[in-house]
Amino acid sequence: MSATRVLESAPVHAAPRVLASTCPLCSGGQSELHQRIEVTRGPAAGVYELCRCLACDLIHVQPRLSDSLLAQLYDEDFYFSTGWALEHASRMVLHQIQCTRQRRVERYVRTGALLDVGSGDGRFVAHMAGRGWQATGIDFSPAAQALAESRGSAGRFLCGSLFDHDLERESIDVVTMWQVLEHIGEPREFLERTHSIMRRGGVFIAAVPNIDSVSARLAGERWWGLDVPRHLVHYSPATLRLALERAGFTVEHVNHMSLQYDPYGLMHSTLDWAFTRRHFLSDFAKQQVASEVGPAEYAYNLAVLALLGPLLAPASLLTCVGAACAGQGGFIEVFARRR
Repeated sequence: MSATRVLESAPVHAAPRVLASTCPLCSGGQSELHQRIEVTRGPAAGVYELCRCLACDLIHVQPRLSDSLLAQLYDEDFYFSTGWALEHASRMVLHQIQCTRQRRVERYVRTGALLDVGSGDGRFVAHMAGRGWQATGIDFSPAAQALAESRGSAGRFLCGSLFDHDLERESIDVVTMWQVLEHIGEPREFLERTHSIMRRGGVFIAAVPNIDSVSARLAGERWWGLDVPRHLVHYSPATLRLALERAGFTVEHVNHMSLQYDPYGLMHSTLDWAFTRRHFLSDFAKQQVASEVGPAEYAYNLAVLALLGPLLAPASLLTCVGAACAGQGGFIEVFARRR
């Protein structure tokens, strides 16, 4: 059985159920139920509601887990591992990802002080530090900091949140957040704090799942971008723009296609409907399939992957390209200037 299942969605033609839920962006006190999801495995097992704010349209998760419990969901296994049979190929792919990110940053700022929030295993920080940037990574997971430092990665690494460190005002040229902003439960306070440490004209870059995307609608509760309960806030292009503008940024560009995440995310989500458990594809790729998965279940999932994977891969790519052309890609990147 899947570790996550939907319990209830707001009916399309019925009047929305009004909930008392404070929005973390606009502080609105009323929302409607977007979806209710039950997580059946792990330390965060329980029932969660995705609530859409009636004032600003932001979707956020209730209940919000404590920081200590959230930290348990970000152990070393959460970060991508290359300890598997395709280690060489994975290293090449990861290097190309960092090069692509570097090019996107340097379209706006050639060099300077860079802060990567949610730096994970530190690969991007190390990459940028090796190319002349004054690069710092910050991640609230001690496992992430230990993993980055154990590799002897270039750059500086901090543990905690932006509020835990006395970063100098107007000292940062670029702040990057690659698939991280959705993990921040207080976006208004966080973006205001980010604004204060950036120089005027500095660039903020964030990549997030798009809750209003074609992929999200097609995959439903199995959509990879939901990741309940780690993802505390779910953005659309409109709500992400609103959050940034309220914090003092000017959005210059939104990219509606991510070759790194979008086609794989849609294929992954679709396969999850056929697999016996959620995220089998990712777990298999990282050699982290749970020990409780028996030989018969393992063989069944491999057969599903072998039969459906070759069909879903090109279909997912074509679907995501079409959705991106319509401005409804599954994962978006926003580029904004600090006013």
